[in-house]
Amino acid sequence: MNKSVIRLVLLLLLLAPLSILKSSGEIVDTSYTFRFNLNMTKAIQDSVFNPNNDSVYVDFEENIPDVLLFEGPDRVYSGVVQQGLDSGMTYHFQFRINDTLTETIDREITAVPGVTEVTAWWNDDYLNTTTIRVAMTGLPDSVFSFGLDTLQILGDMTAWEPVQLQRDGSSYNYDVTFHLDPSLLYEYIFRIIRDSVTTYEDFDGLSRMFLPPDTTITVVEYWNNQDSTKILLTLHCNMNIQQQLGNFDPDTDFLDVAANFNDWGAWDLLYNPYNTGLYTMSMMFDDSLIGGPPLEFKFRINGSWATAELDSLDPRSYVLLPIDTNGNPNTYTCWYNNEGPIVPSPPWVTDLYIQGLLEVKQILTGSYLYHDLSAIPEGNSLYKWYRADSVGAALEAIDSAWTINYTTDSIADLGKFLVFEVTPVAAFGDDTLGLPVQVYTTGRIGAVGIREFSRNTLRLYPNPADHFILCESLYQIDRFEIYNMNGISVYRSGIIGDYKFQADIARLAPGLYLFRVYSKGFLPVNKRFVKQ
Repeated sequence: MNKSVIRLVLLLLLLAPLSILKSSGEIVDTSYTFRFNLNMTKAIQDSVFNPNNDSVYVDFEENIPDVLLFEGPDRVYSGVVQQGLDSGMTYHFQFRINDTLTETIDREITAVPGVTEVTAWWNDDYLNTTTIRVAMTGLPDSVFSFGLDTLQILGDMTAWEPVQLQRDGSSYNYDVTFHLDPSLLYEYIFRIIRDSVTTYEDFDGLSRMFLPPDTTITVVEYWNNQDSTKILLTLHCNMNIQQQLGNFDPDTDFLDVAANFNDWGAWDLLYNPYNTGLYTMSMMFDDSLIGGPPLEFKFRINGSWATAELDSLDPRSYVLLPIDTNGNPNTYTCWYNNEGPIVPSPPWVTDLYIQGLLEVKQILTGSYLYHDLSAIPEGNSLYKWYRADSVGAALEAIDSAWTINYTTDSIADLGKFLVFEVTPVAAFGDDTLGLPVQVYTTGRIGAVGIREFSRNTLRLYPNPADHFILCESLYQIDRFEIYNMNGISVYRSGIIGDYKFQADIARLAPGLYLFRVYSKGFLPVNKRFVKQ
C-alpha cells in the first residue's frame, strides 16, 4: 500500500467521529474542535515540501500532541484536534515540515464551542501576488512632495496597520506587494504622512475594495481618485433584478467590467458599498480621450463571458465628456442586462403545481407565482387544461377548460394524466404576454383519488454556510435530503419530527447543493444553498 493510500485511510479514521449530519437533525454542540486546512501548493512549487516523502504537522506550544495533517484535494492538508481543549483558552502554534523546518509565522487559535477552523498557506506564502500601484502624478507639491512625504496603505491585508509604499525608481509610482487570499474581499485606504501630519483619502467614509484573482496582477490606483491629467468615470450597475431572479448572490458572486480599455477581461470590479444592490466603480482616463473614440464595455458576473450581459448584442458605449461648471459629468448608470423597471419585459411564472383529489368528478386548481421585472401587476392570464396518456406524451386539449379550476370528467379523464398550463399576462404596458408554462399531475386520475398537495414553506440560513445550516418550516418536517448539482444524494436524514433544526454540513465539499425537505401532506420543497 503506497503512502498516499495509507494517509487517506488514516484521515478517514481520524475524521470518523465527525458525522456529516446528525441523524436526529437536532444538534446541541458543547464540544471543542480545531480543524486545520493548510495549502501546500506554493511550498511544493518552491521545493520546500515534497508530498511523496515529507510530512507536515501542527506544532503547539501548549501541552497538546502534534497533529499530523493528511493530503486532500488541491494540495490542501487537513487534520483535527478534539481532545484536551479548554473553553476560552488561546493556543499558540506553527506548522512544521518533518522534524526540521518550522514556519516563521506565529499563529494562535481560541477554543469556543463547536468547530473552529484555520485555513492558511504554508508560512503565509500564497501562490498569487497582488501589486498595488498608486500613481501620484498630477498632484501639486502642496498635496504630496516626492522624496519628502510618505505614502502608506491601511486595510484588511495589513490588519489595518500602516504599511509604507515604495517609490518605483524616479517615477511617480509607489508600489506595495501582497499575497492575498483570492476568496476574500479586501477593504483598504491610502494616507499621506507630511511633517507628522496625516492626511487620509476622502471617500465619504468609504474604503477602497478589491477581490484578488488567483494570479499575479498589478492594480493601478490614483491618490483620492485625483490627477490633473486624468478624468474620472464612475460606472453604476443595478443588480437588484438579478438578485430577485436568482442569477446573482451578493454574498458569493462578484461583478466586473470587461472593456476595450482593459483588454476585455481585466479584474476591474464593481462594489456595493451601501448594500443597496447598486454596484459602483470609478476609473481614471487620460483627458486626451475626452470626446474621442467611445469606451465600449459589458458587465459580467464572476468574471466569466458565460454570464456576461447583452448576449450577442453590441457592448455598451460611452464618450467621455469634459468637466463643466457643475463638476465632472462622467457618470454612467444602467441595469444589468438592461433588465429593470425602465425596460419593459414580459412576465413569467414559477412554482406551478395542481391542488385537489386525483379522482373523477373532483375540482382541480392550478397554482403558480407571478413575476414581472417592472412590477406591473398580473392581468388576465390565460389558462388551459390538457390530458395525456403519460408524462411527455402528446397532449389532448380539453374543450372549454379555460379557467384556473377544472372538474375532472368521469369517462374521458379516467386513467389519464392532466396538465395545467398558464400564460402570464401583465395588466398593462408593452411586451405584456409571457411564455406558457405547464405542470403535470403527479399521478393518473382514478376512481379513488390521491390528493395533490400544496407546497410547504422553508427557510435556510445562513446561506452561504460554513459548518452548520439552520432549517425552519411552517409545518413539521419529517426528513430531508441533500443533493449535489449532479443530482447525486450526499446525505439522507433520519426522522426529524420538528419545525426547526440545525444540520452539520462541515464535511461537505465547498459548492452548490440542493436541500430537499419532506413534510406529510405537502409536496417536497427544494432550496439551494452554498457550502463555503
